[in-house]
Amino acid sequence: MIDYSKYEVEDFIADVSFGLWVKGTSPKHTAFWEFWLEAHPEKADTIQQAKRLLEALKNQPTFINDDEISIEVEEVVNKIESESNVYQRQLSPFWVRAAAIIVVVLGVGVWYWTTYMVKTVPSMSTVPVMSNSTAKNEKVEVINNTNSEYTASLPDGSTVMLKKGSKVSFSERFVGDKREVYLTGEGFFNVVRNPTQPFYVYANGLVTRVLGTSFNVRAYAKDKEVVVAVKTGKVMVFPISELKKSEKNSSYQVHSLYLTPNQQATFEREAEKFNKALVEKPTIITKPIETPNFTFENTPIAEVFQRLKTAYGVDIIYDAEVMKNCSVTAPLGDESLFTKLTIICKTIGARYEIVETEIVVSSRGCP
Repeated sequence: MIDYSKYEVEDFIADVSFGLWVKGTSPKHTAFWEFWLEAHPEKADTIQQAKRLLEALKNQPTFINDDEISIEVEEVVNKIESESNVYQRQLSPFWVRAAAIIVVVLGVGVWYWTTYMVKTVPSMSTVPVMSNSTAKNEKVEVINNTNSEYTASLPDGSTVMLKKGSKVSFSERFVGDKREVYLTGEGFFNVVRNPTQPFYVYANGLVTRVLGTSFNVRAYAKDKEVVVAVKTGKVMVFPISELKKSEKNSSYQVHSLYLTPNQQATFEREAEKFNKALVEKPTIITKPIETPNFTFENTPIAEVFQRLKTAYGVDIIYDAEVMKNCSVTAPLGDESLFTKLTIICKTIGARYEIVETEIVVSSRGCP
């Protein structure tokens, strides 16, 4: 996986994934860069400058051959030289530097895409065994042999609540650039946020990567599927086979899936296929100080749906024009999200269905 934290403006401009994000044509890359920016706020200024320069290059092709490079470089250089006397006093330092960067990017863009050295992630495919007492950083293994849930503490202050018969393994101390945990069975993780040392859970061929959040992983050896459900924060999941591909090809872009609160991913181990959906019982994600109000008194349907979306973090799709005259009067409170939706839809003569991670409401409108 590429270490973007060391990238400068020129490097970002030459990166294919970054370019797709700036163009806004790839939801997968958009999710990745939003996740990455959250973890690296110190690169915000560099990112913004790179985005501005890419917009100046938006008419350039994504991939160019050697002849096109020579032609483009010659044209840009000639243009700069011919117009330098006219615009020399008008150009700001930023655009002078921008012009130089454009020439460099046109000339060496392909080189960056094909030969830029990146950091690969070590292969992690098996649960480590207990090390002997002479090791500098011993391995710890916790097995829940009780008849109830057991909460294990991790070296960084994070915790994992293990179901009966589940096992978790980890180093006595988290060192290096990652915090790594190996799970067999089912566990609910509450991870302390640390953007400089991401948290990885390896379970039955699936890798879950977070910065600091809470989520559940169900990965029993006998099951054909692994399920990751998010309660708070953002989570990235991908097959461990993707890591192996990145090891063989340093420029390989790992294919991953991003989850937000009340979303879950079911990973089919044999086919290495993901199914994304809402969790069975969505919970309110609003901070305690912002306790949502679900008491509706002749409230326009648009406001009703917005309150639900804010509280649960779930997108509700509906035809605003058709339902513009609909309003709801209902003193709702601690009911589940789906119970609330059932009551609301019955009140206005509508119905809803769940489509992956979205709720779609259908209605003929209100008089």
